[in-house]
Amino acid sequence: MTFIMVVKMRTELDVDVWEPHNDAPVLRTKCSAHTPGPWTRLRMRAWAPTSGCDKQAGRQPPSSLGERTLPWRPVAAGTHGCPRKGPTMAGLLHLVLLSTALGGLLRPAGSVFLPRDQAHRVLQRARRANSFLEEVKQGNLERECLEEACSLEEAREVFEDAERTDEFWSKYKDGDQCEGHPCLNQGHCKDGIGDYTCTCAEGFEGKNCEFSTREICSLDNGGCDQFCREERSEVRCSCAHGYVLGDDSKSCVSTERFPCGKFTQGRSRRWAIHTNEDALDASELEHYDPADLSPTESSLDLLGLNRTEPSAGEDGSQVVRIVGGRDCAEGECPWQALLVNEENEGFCGGTILNEFYVLTAAHCLHQAKRFTVRVGDRNTEQEEGNEMAHEVEMTVKHSRFVKETYDFDIAVLRLKTPIRFRRNVAPACLPEKDWAEATLMTQKTGIVSGFGRTHEKGRLSSTLKMLEVPYVDRSTCKLSSSFTITPNMFCAGYDTQPEDACQGDSGGPHVTRFKDTYFVTGIVSWGEGCARKGKFGVYTKVSNFLKWIDKIMKARAGAAGSRSHSEAPATWTVPPPLPL
Repeated sequence: MTFIMVVKMRTELDVDVWEPHNDAPVLRTKCSAHTPGPWTRLRMRAWAPTSGCDKQAGRQPPSSLGERTLPWRPVAAGTHGCPRKGPTMAGLLHLVLLSTALGGLLRPAGSVFLPRDQAHRVLQRARRANSFLEEVKQGNLERECLEEACSLEEAREVFEDAERTDEFWSKYKDGDQCEGHPCLNQGHCKDGIGDYTCTCAEGFEGKNCEFSTREICSLDNGGCDQFCREERSEVRCSCAHGYVLGDDSKSCVSTERFPCGKFTQGRSRRWAIHTNEDALDASELEHYDPADLSPTESSLDLLGLNRTEPSAGEDGSQVVRIVGGRDCAEGECPWQALLVNEENEGFCGGTILNEFYVLTAAHCLHQAKRFTVRVGDRNTEQEEGNEMAHEVEMTVKHSRFVKETYDFDIAVLRLKTPIRFRRNVAPACLPEKDWAEATLMTQKTGIVSGFGRTHEKGRLSSTLKMLEVPYVDRSTCKLSSSFTITPNMFCAGYDTQPEDACQGDSGGPHVTRFKDTYFVTGIVSWGEGCARKGKFGVYTKVSNFLKWIDKIMKARAGAAGSRSHSEAPATWTVPPPLPL
C-alpha cells in the first residue's frame, strides 16, 4: 500500500511512501527550498499499490482511498530521485514505525479548532510529583491547596500558624464574606466560614457597627425629653421653663399645675412654685413713638396681598377663620390669644408665653389704636366659663420692623393683670435657638391655629380652628414667592391643597410638637392670598428672636414701675441681640 504525505506552511514538503509489487518498500522525500516550521500541517493520502517507481515513470497514482490532516514537524529533509532498490531491515523498520505513528494520529477531517475539553487536556498543567520524604517537609501551598483540594490539616501544615491558617481557610472554603464591606462606621471586617465578624470603632456597636453607643443630639435627640446640647463629647439635657430634669438626667418633670406646651384636657400634674430669674433694668429698653400705633396702609396692602386686614362678609360682619383644618377640641389650643379692637372684633391672634406676656406680629399693632387680649375662647359667640379679657399694659415692637417687607415682624404684649391658667388656657413653650433649628424645624409639620377666614372671601365663623402644615424647603419657599423671603421668615403649608392660614390669623401661633410638648416656632405673618395654588404661608422665624424675647420678659419688673400712664398703651422697642 502506498502513503502520500503533503506538508504545507510557508514552505512545502512532500513525502511519498509506496510499496511496489515486486520491490522492497522505499521512502522518497522531496523538499522545497525551505524547511517547514515547527507548526506544519501534514496531509496524508493513501493510494492503491502500483509496481515500480510509478512517480519517476510519470504514471499518476489511482484515486485516493482517503485523506487525513495532522500536525507534524519533520526532522530532516530527504533526498531527491528514486531510491536505490533492495530490501534492508532498516527500511522495513522505518516503514513500520512511521506507519504506526501516523496511523494513530489519523482522525476524521473537521474544524481546525479543538473542543473545550480536548483543549483543556492539551494545556493541562503539569503537577509537581511527590518528592522524597514529602510528609516530613513543610507543606507547599501550591501543591497542597491550589493544584488540588486540601484539608484544614494540610493548610495548617503550610502556614504552621493557627491565625494565618484560619484567615486563609475562611476564604478558601467559601469565598471572602468581607468583599462587600459590610462593616459600617469604619469598622474592620474579619472573614469567617459562611459569616463575618465586624470589629467596631469606638462609639459603635451591632452586627455591622450600625448602632452608636455614644449619645449625640442628632440621634434620637440624645435621649433627652426636651433640649439637647453636646458638651465635651457628652450630651447635656435641659428643660423648658416649668420643668426640671428627672433622676435619669433625661426626662423633664413638670413643676407647675399647667406646664407650658401641654394640652389641658383634665390632666392632673405634680406642680411646685418656680421662681423667676432676675429681671433686667428697664433702662435697657428704648421708647418708641406712640404715633406708630395708628393704623397705616403699607405698600403690601396696596399690592392686594390683604395679609391681615379683616374684611366684611355677606352680613357685614368680620370674617375671621383658618382655611381648612378642623375645630380645636377642648383643651387642644390653650395658648391661643385673640386681639380684639374697640368694636369687639377680633383682628389678630397671639401666643401666650406666660402669665404676663403674649407674642404677636408687629404689623398687628398698626391695626387698632386700643385693643384687649382675650384668652380661653374657642367660640366667640358662646361663653364656656374659661374666657377672660386682659388689658394691655405695654407693647414692645421690634425696632427693625419693616412695614414694606414685613421683615422683623414680631412684637410682645405685656398685660396689666396676670393670666390665670386653667382649662383651655396655658402657655406654649419657648425653645432654645440651636435646638429649635436642628430639631424642631426639621420635623415634618407644625400646627397653626386662629380665628381667620375660611377663604379669601369666606363667611363668618367664630370657631377656633387648627391646621397641621408641613414645613417647606427654603429654596422652594423662595421660588414660590413674588416677594423677598428674608432670613427671619420661613414657609409652611401646601402648594396645591386648599388649606392655609388667612386674614385674621396674623400674629397667631405656629407651634411644633416634640414628644407631646408643643414649642413656639413661628408667628403667622403674611401670604399672597389664602391657600392659593403654588403659594405658601409665610411665618416669622421665632428662633431668631429668642434672646430678644427673653430680654423683654426679664425686664418686665423695671418696665412696669416706669410705664406710661397715658390712655394709649405705651410702646417700647429693644435693640435686637447681636448676632441674631
